[in-house]
Amino acid sequence: MAHVIETAEAPVPMQVARITFDLLRPVPLTPLTVRCEVVRPGRRIQVVQAVMEAEGLEVARALALMIRDADVELPEPSLDWIQPPPPGDAHPLELQQWAAGQTHLPRFHLDAIEIRTFNDSFYRPGRGVSWFRLRYDVVAEHETTPLMQVATLADLSNGNSMMLDPRMFLYVNPDVTLYVHRLPNDEWLGMDSIAYQHASGIGVADTLIFDPSGPLGRVTQAQLIERHGPERP
Repeated sequence: MAHVIETAEAPVPMQVARITFDLLRPVPLTPLTVRCEVVRPGRRIQVVQAVMEAEGLEVARALALMIRDADVELPEPSLDWIQPPPPGDAHPLELQQWAAGQTHLPRFHLDAIEIRTFNDSFYRPGRGVSWFRLRYDVVAEHETTPLMQVATLADLSNGNSMMLDPRMFLYVNPDVTLYVHRLPNDEWLGMDSIAYQHASGIGVADTLIFDPSGPLGRVTQAQLIERHGPERP
């Protein structure tokens, strides 16, 4: 969806500043089609919608806010930001435990990405700081652009901060909202994530995303939380 949004016709050069993905139902391992339309044209701000279908059934929807790309002289920012060490100083993660006994099946989070963490993200509760890298192109016969890279990896922020034991709780994100004030300039994308959960069974995962040059945006995800076990509906 990020790929077709990025190629939507625009009257001036534009950059995607926000994409909200609504994951409407499970996406089957079948050929997918994506249709795209400009729902609000403009020279400074434009809104583009993409719909993903599988066998004629809508499985996901994305709404993107695009802002004109200009050259604006700005003062030096004053950020309270400490850049994490590079990926080479982090620890590789092995996530085969997430394969649910089906290690013979290729999985995105197991096979398509490389994860390096500083504080055992994905393994222990708490804030997660990690680096992520795609191992493969996202769309066949198309180079993976920086927008496609960050849009694809954004979903991993939900697991980067594991505040609940996944053996006891299910926490599924039905959406992903990505904000970027600039696009990444490196194959590695970093995430500093924290998740908040409530007894209502609703949570929010919040992530600052960065690359070796510093912060570049944010990812937020709602969480539907349920306990594992026979009492779960």
